[in-house]
Amino acid sequence: MHVKDVFLLVRPFTLLAPFIAVLFGTIFQLAWYDELDIFWNEILKIIAAALALAAAQAVGQIINQVEDVEIDKANGKDYRPIASGRMRIEEAQIIAWIFAVFALLVSYPISIPYGIFITIFLLFGVFYNIEPFRFKKRLWINTLSLAISRGLLPLPAAWSVFGNVGDTVPWLIGSIMAVWVLAWQNTKDIDDIEGDLKYGVVTPAAYHGIKNLARIIAFLSFLSFFLLFIYINTNMISKEMATLFILAIPTAWMLYKLYTQDFEHGSLENNDLWAAYYLTLAGFYIIAAATYLIRPYITLFS
Repeated sequence: MHVKDVFLLVRPFTLLAPFIAVLFGTIFQLAWYDELDIFWNEILKIIAAALALAAAQAVGQIINQVEDVEIDKANGKDYRPIASGRMRIEEAQIIAWIFAVFALLVSYPISIPYGIFITIFLLFGVFYNIEPFRFKKRLWINTLSLAISRGLLPLPAAWSVFGNVGDTVPWLIGSIMAVWVLAWQNTKDIDDIEGDLKYGVVTPAAYHGIKNLARIIAFLSFLSFFLLFIYINTNMISKEMATLFILAIPTAWMLYKLYTQDFEHGSLENNDLWAAYYLTLAGFYIIAAATYLIRPYITLFS
């Protein structure tokens, strides 16, 4: 087993969004509370929290590969460490335990609510991959579970590092991201239809086909931004959050690529739509934080 194989096992590109979720989610929360002076004093705590969530996601990625060796081979992913035979399942399981223990040991001292969130994220990784739950093989339950764990919960989790998890703002914005993730998480399965069907994993991509799935994704994408519109117009969130509509631009580009089926297998393991999904998801946190960072200057000159 080589360090490179451990690196590939955790699929580091997928860990970018949870790390950014906590880093920029805490900035958003501190700016909301007008407590940004805390940030640099607590930067190590924030980085530790971000690493804990990234580690929790890494556990899910490892369990997925442990449970799906034959599916990975059928889908042409024998470049992965376990499927290629370069790493034994037992070795991968030990690495998963190390990441899980790290996530738990780091998260609970940060705050009890944050530790509970990390525990929930770890459980979602187990439930998604392992029988008798095995959400992965159950149509739309698979994607819905990821929409909750990767869309709805990360911002409230980041908010709980310093703020009140009972605040409505992170949950409302999280609900927008949940619908958006429900749409675009499906991009990871587009290249895997043949192998998934062979082993009884009924993903939306396998069940509906790409053309019908594209229509569903378009509807859910519209619904996510419609939710944003409703929240702003009913004053549930502030009008400054209209900056999140910027993300309709990459979403529209992704829809065009999906409808024309103009996407390729990229250098980041999956197709380029999948890469765009993770980058745009990270954009929700970055734009929300940036909006509240510049809000005092907008108020000053308005």
